[in-house]
Amino acid sequence: MDIKQLKYFIEIANTRNLSQAARNLFVTQPTLSFTLKKMEAELNTRLFDQHDKSYNLTQSGKLLYNRGEKIVNDFDTLVNRIQHMKSDSKEVIRLGLTILFAVQYMQQISSFIATHQNVDLIITQNGSRKIQEMLASDELDIGLVSFPNTQSNAISIEALNTSTKGYNVHVVVPESNPLSFKEEVTFEDLKEQRFSTLNENFMLGQMLLDRSRHLGFEPHIVMQHDDLQVLLYSLKSLDSICLLPIEYKAIGALDGLKWIPLQDKNDYYAIGVALKKSKAPTKAINDLIAEIKKN
Repeated sequence: MDIKQLKYFIEIANTRNLSQAARNLFVTQPTLSFTLKKMEAELNTRLFDQHDKSYNLTQSGKLLYNRGEKIVNDFDTLVNRIQHMKSDSKEVIRLGLTILFAVQYMQQISSFIATHQNVDLIITQNGSRKIQEMLASDELDIGLVSFPNTQSNAISIEALNTSTKGYNVHVVVPESNPLSFKEEVTFEDLKEQRFSTLNENFMLGQMLLDRSRHLGFEPHIVMQHDDLQVLLYSLKSLDSICLLPIEYKAIGALDGLKWIPLQDKNDYYAIGVALKKSKAPTKAINDLIAEIKKN
């Protein structure tokens, strides 16, 4: 005798009618009749006295009903708890990416969230340098970052061969700035300028410091911020310039500013998916990577 047979028996006892019980259980009446006969044969006792079409419990039937009902209820409760444990045990994926990448890959990220109900995707926005550090220190599970790999001992970065492979660095200046008449600029052209800049958590923030010092001057930084839009708004009021990806112009364009290509060995940054070397990616993380590659 199994749980299904016990449930059939209890439904017959509750309805006292074989036809009604069959309808409630969505089985045929012959199936229910056969199951009942099999149970009585196995237990070597009659479970019901039948008068006309009414099924009344015998003493043996009453004992089985009273004990069996508890068994079925306990079994259903157990199954329900296990099913809820499964749905509540969501995998957590900690994703780090920049503001620009969040916008560029939002469609793919949204698609992943919609198709992975048992995954909680926690998104951290920061600069690529900081995201690489957080990944190396196990604060993140995956990063969408720009090269170079500043944590090569701890993380690996797979270059993306998608429609968005990287970003091109431009110098953003107010139209009142003499540089606005140039078609392109080099770092030597920026020596006397005032800078609103991303901080060292970002590749461009660190690049400004490194390239300026390499060429023999300290950049005159009047503002640091991690919000690209705040930087753009500051340029006219602070009479400053900034280095930003031209890809951001489509998102945060403002009147009165000109975007000029930077001619430098660091004028382009490839991007990729970063993982910690010592941790094998889960299936869900591989699914997320596959979705990102659809860009």
